[in-house]
Amino acid sequence: MSQFLKAISHGFASKLFLLLADVAGLLIIFNLVHLVRMGDTVSLSSGPIWGIALITVVTLYIMDVYRTEIPITRARLPLQTFLAVPVAAVLTALFVYALGVNSFLSIFGRGVMPTAFFLFSLWAASLRWWLTSINQQFGDKLHWYLLMEPTLAKRLQDDLDDKLAGDSQYVDIADVPAALACFPAELDVKKNAVIVGDMSKLDEILVRQISDLRFRGMRVFSYSAFYERYWSRIPVMQLSKTWFLQASGFERIYDQVGLRFQRVLDVLISSVGIVLLSPLLLLLVLLVRLTSPGAAIYKQQRVGLNGRLFTLYKFRSMVVDAERDGPVWSQKNDPRVTSFGKFLRATRLDELPQLLNIFKGQMSLIGPRPERPEFVASLRERIPHYDLRHLVAPGLTGWAQVMYSYTSSVDEAARKLEYDLYYIKNHSIQLDFAILIKTASLVLRRMGR
Repeated sequence: MSQFLKAISHGFASKLFLLLADVAGLLIIFNLVHLVRMGDTVSLSSGPIWGIALITVVTLYIMDVYRTEIPITRARLPLQTFLAVPVAAVLTALFVYALGVNSFLSIFGRGVMPTAFFLFSLWAASLRWWLTSINQQFGDKLHWYLLMEPTLAKRLQDDLDDKLAGDSQYVDIADVPAALACFPAELDVKKNAVIVGDMSKLDEILVRQISDLRFRGMRVFSYSAFYERYWSRIPVMQLSKTWFLQASGFERIYDQVGLRFQRVLDVLISSVGIVLLSPLLLLLVLLVRLTSPGAAIYKQQRVGLNGRLFTLYKFRSMVVDAERDGPVWSQKNDPRVTSFGKFLRATRLDELPQLLNIFKGQMSLIGPRPERPEFVASLRERIPHYDLRHLVAPGLTGWAQVMYSYTSSVDEAARKLEYDLYYIKNHSIQLDFAILIKTASLVLRRMGR
């Protein structure tokens, strides 16, 4: 079994496996749904079913979900697939209407096709989730050459994950002969990769050598691009002065159509959420009051979009006068947290009153978590580019929240900023969807403890 898993974890074999599994899954699912809804199966000699299969796999190929390399996050490829299947379904429906519904009546009627495509999306996404795990376990590990200054190399080697990156070899970027010796002519470019700390410091001979290797198929990353690609964060402490001039992305900041659409969604989701969750909100108000003295709703000043202050609402999870000596970071196992407050924090239910902040336009459903002005004043002085997180509306949940824990120090605030910057730079529907899925997963796991 392990030999089979190792075989399908490599390039073409994994793509072929996905293709065959998609076609087989689609045919089986359509037949099962057709049997339940219509009482019989679809003949495999039927032209329409193969036409649907062809449109589906071509659409998935065009939407780039047959790439089986380790994605930006483990969930990225399954999420892309889950969003690509509805596109295939729409194209199939257009194909059906173009050729005439009568030719596809049994496949198209009584909800067969919508149900089948929904189930197929679950199948295809789960398949890619599984194959990504197989890639991480059985795929070839790369040997990384780190061409950079010692301080950068130290941090990168501390961060390297053996399951993901394999082994590494550090060479000071100033030591040109040693760097050139790393790249013999017979080097297997498929099993080696390069991370360069500062591209501007590369010697001209090294530039030619690494360029030749890249054109032969070796992976070459800048320091920040490696972090962005493999760990979904951007190392803010190591960004050059010109990085922001060269980096792509950041469309969310100035996309007015997207911002208006997001605002409409925020109003709809928050208003519906307040109505539907009102019994739970009232119950939590009662439980907070019964388990500790003091008001159920806690109000606190936070820094929002463009640095504007607003009042954030939360269910109180700490004792009254928890900060009588002044603002301090919240710590793990903080003694100020009440017994019921621990449950509220673990399940994130203490954040539910912020639906009102979202409805009022002070927050969005997804974005960087808003920080307190007392901490912002200190953090912007100690962490480069900290104010960039205020270029977008703060969120009820966000990429940093699902990828990292509570902040209790400047170093941890810097790490969370790395995730926030990644989100601002790479904002997309897929990323928002990933955040919502991961948020739900975190809440459910903590409720199950």
